[in-house]
Order: sequence, then structure tokens, then C-alpha cells
Amino acid sequence: MYMVKARLVRLLSHYPHFITTLEVGVVLVACLIATTQPVLAVTRFQNRSLKVQKAIAGERTDYKFSFTYNTVGPVGSIDMLFCYNPIPTDPCNAPVGFDVSGAVLSSQTGETGYTITTRSPNHIVLSRSPAVVGNTPSTYTLSNVKNSTDVRSYAARLESHETPDATGAIVDLGSVITQMTDQIEIQTQVPPTLYFCLSRQVEMDCSTSDDVQFTDMGDLSPSSTVTAMSQMAVGTNASGGFSISVNGPPMQSGIRQISPLVTPTPSQQGTPQFGINLRANNAPTVGSDPDGNWGVAQPAADYNQPNLYTYRDGDVIASSPEVSLVRRFTVSYIVNVPADQRAGVYATTLTYICSGRF
Repeated sequence: MYMVKARLVRLLSHYPHFITTLEVGVVLVACLIATTQPVLAVTRFQNRSLKVQKAIAGERTDYKFSFTYNTVGPVGSIDMLFCYNPIPTDPCNAPVGFDVSGAVLSSQTGETGYTITTRSPNHIVLSRSPAVVGNTPSTYTLSNVKNSTDVRSYAARLESHETPDATGAIVDLGSVITQMTDQIEIQTQVPPTLYFCLSRQVEMDCSTSDDVQFTDMGDLSPSSTVTAMSQMAVGTNASGGFSISVNGPPMQSGIRQISPLVTPTPSQQGTPQFGINLRANNAPTVGSDPDGNWGVAQPAADYNQPNLYTYRDGDVIASSPEVSLVRRFTVSYIVNVPADQRAGVYATTLTYICSGRF
């Protein structure tokens, strides 16, 4: 008589929550309303935009300004003034908490050669030796800008001047508006998962089994080898994979037992042998090779040799070093006895334990 009792072991683990911050920058292009003759006399930067890398109140981040020079002529400076109101003729109220005094000009394209020469919490001047510009698309990125702590919209008033110090007549002007947002948090988790099923026959995905945990191997004889099979399927999302151990005594009747094979050994009739492996065998014909889509889940070396059988109580008989799709293993059992084996009903109960390494 031969018995197999299966226990399904689930390793529970708590994953840390993964927090993703959705950072949304809202960029609007503002049309200036001309209210005085000096403003009407200048032209506007074209294709103006402002990309804020992290539009979160109070964060330090990058501000990337893009625009096209409209007036062909010499330009020596770009004045950037940050105010709630985009209208250049209105008084400027600085956005609460905004600070550009520690900013650096980290990149520039198109019309280049600028450096920061003037800075205050809400004012930056980019300067260079005056040079003629055409209708040139250009970008200027300021890094280490501290966003306003106010979630209201605010603007950058832009002006270009012939002079390097942003004095004298305005060449082109325009404004861009941005707005901070309260931080949006999206929270989710991937729960720890361990699939493990064990029976005489199981489906690959553990959806069904024959629900048989007992096998009668028949009569023992020194001239024949008795065999049995069971199956188990396992899969896990544990980063360290899984291991399956087998636990229990060899076949025994009272104080008498059939010797287990402590090293991989061929089946030999007429000698005391109890052993298992996880491969297809033809001496005797029993078992199947592992099947499934995940090649890294394999039997342990001593249990992975066709026609060689081993049994050591507590051994890990199959494992995977990483996340594993479901794979099915067939366990083959053999029993041989000598002619002088004492009469009795020989049985064992084996417990298979699957552990996920989360």
C-alpha cells in the first residue's frame, strides 16, 4: 500500500505599496492685450510654450521655454519676469513661494550664447553679446526652479532687447502661463501569488485534479518492481522563485522499512529500494518529463536523471531561481524488495511543501 498526502502551503508576504505620482503640467499660451502704444509697437514671440517638468506646488524642477523670434535684428538679452498677471503693462505680483533665484541655464538651442546675469526670486535676465536673430525657433531650460506653493495659475512675461542688460526698447514680447496642481497619487500593489496543487493527476493551471491522494501499488515481489506516479503544478510571482521539498519516511511496516536510495541509483529487482525521480523513465517504464512554459523551473540534480532514483527525507526536489509561470512535475515512485523481505503492509505518507521566496 502506498499513500501520498498533499498539503498546499502558501507563503504570505506583504509587498510595499508602489506609489506613482502623476505629474501634470498645464501649459497655456496667453495672448497679450495691448493697452498702450509702446506695447502695440512691438511684435510677439511666435509659438510660445512653457513645459514644467514637475507641475507640483513647491517642487524644484525644470522650466523649458520655447518660442520663435519674430523680429529680424540684433538681440542681446531676454527678460523673464514671473507674475500672476500675464499683461506686461499691469503691476507684477510675484507668485507665492516661487523662486528662480537659484536657477541655472542648463540648456539652450537655436539662438544661443546666453548666460544668466540678473536674478531674483521672480526675475531672470539672460544676456549675451548682441547678435542678429532671424525667425529662429529656440529653447531655454532653467533648472532648479522652485514652483509656486499656490495652485493658482501664473505667467512668465518674456521680452527681448537689443542691449545685454534688458534695457531700452523691446524687440519681441509675449507671455506663457502655467499652473501648479495638487499632487495626484495612484496607489496599487501586486499581491504575492503562489500556485501549488498536488494529486495523482493535475491540470497544468491547477484548475482541476482527480483529487486522489492514495495509490495501492500492489503486491511486492523480488522479481518485479512496483511503481506509482503523482503530479504537482507550481507557479509564483515571487522574485526569488520557489522550492518544493518532500518530507516523510521511506516505505515501512511497523519497525521494518524498505531502504531509501540516498544516491541516484538504477532500479534493481531483488534488492531493497525505495526511490523517486521527476523524469520520464524506461527502466521501469514510469513517469513523464516536466512540462510547461518556464524552463528555469527544474528538478533538483539528484531527481533529474532518467532511470536513476533517490530519496532523502527533507530534500528539495524542484525549484526555480526567479518568477515562474506554472510548470507541472510528475513524481515517479519505485519499490523493490529482496526475497527475504518480511511480510507486511508497507506504506508511507509523504508531504510536499512548496515555498515561495518573496
